Amino acid sequence: MSEKGPPPRPDTIMRHSTSLYSSIAFFVGTQLDVFTILDEGPMIAEEVAAALETKTHFAERLLNALVSAEVVEVDGSRFSNTPESSHYLVKGKPGYLGEHVTVNPYLKYWMFEAGIKTAETFRKGEAVDSFDYEGLPFDALLGTFRGTMPVAVKAGEELAKRFDFGRYATVADVGGASGGLMASLAKAYPDVRYTVTDLPSVTPVAEALLKEQGMTDVDVVEWNVLEGPCGRKFDAVILRALVQVFSPEHAREAVKNIGASVNTGGSIFVLGHIMDDSRTSPVEEVGWYLINLNWEDEAGYYAEEDYRRMLEEVGFKDIKRENLPNGDGLIHAVKA
Repeated sequence: MSEKGPPPRPDTIMRHSTSLYSSIAFFVGTQLDVFTILDEGPMIAEEVAAALETKTHFAERLLNALVSAEVVEVDGSRFSNTPESSHYLVKGKPGYLGEHVTVNPYLKYWMFEAGIKTAETFRKGEAVDSFDYEGLPFDALLGTFRGTMPVAVKAGEELAKRFDFGRYATVADVGGASGGLMASLAKAYPDVRYTVTDLPSVTPVAEALLKEQGMTDVDVVEWNVLEGPCGRKFDAVILRALVQVFSPEHAREAVKNIGASVNTGGSIFVLGHIMDDSRTSPVEEVGWYLINLNWEDEAGYYAEEDYRRMLEEVGFKDIKRENLPNGDGLIHAVKA
């Protein structure tokens, strides 16, 4: 008989349970941009409340919660950013992480809202919060993609820093929605011809948001990637948060049609959620694929090996994986 020791401590259980409170405090702090307010110097709760146009006792509770979450410091009655918060959470500073895919408060709201419905999705066996790209009215789509546009803009900025898009004559953002990614590339490499493609229901939104960004030279083209190749070919195509919303069957069909729309020797860049082949890491990607069931219950569950297989099937080679500083996973390849 083996000796019986003391029972294990519930440390992991309690860590996950209590982290909810600090996560919510941090989320509210980023929503209200408290860290930018505090960067002007140590403040008392009344001063923060005045900046937020709210009640003092509301501000006091949030500030104390942010202290508990270790992203704000307090000295007597005065609150200030930690060095880390001052560097990464203040708008306008070079290190600002507000458009990182795991930090951005707009995306975080979606994650919280959908996450609490996951058990309901399991019980019903279908997505309880399905997102209908083709059925939603213009105003609803405009609001959604205006909210996600800063994250797309940041993704484009990071792509522009990492790769020389000036070597391409034509570049397309497939499923480009807000046009934010293409706007960033166009600013960095103005001599390239850029195209945003999307469903007929979404292209009017792309046109409106590109116009808001002053990008009048970007083409906007209707293209359902499940129905066949595009009517034109490109030297490079970018797929951000596109493959991930398709079922495995539709994803393969989409990649096939997109691949047929890339010139020989051209490049493909697949951005978004990419799991390791173990499908247990990174934690943010594994968690996203769980929550995604609430939006797209038939969507795939894609690890690096799945993307490689899809790209190899349609003739891409030199397939490489990396992560961009904005939090996007990236797989890029060249058409043989």
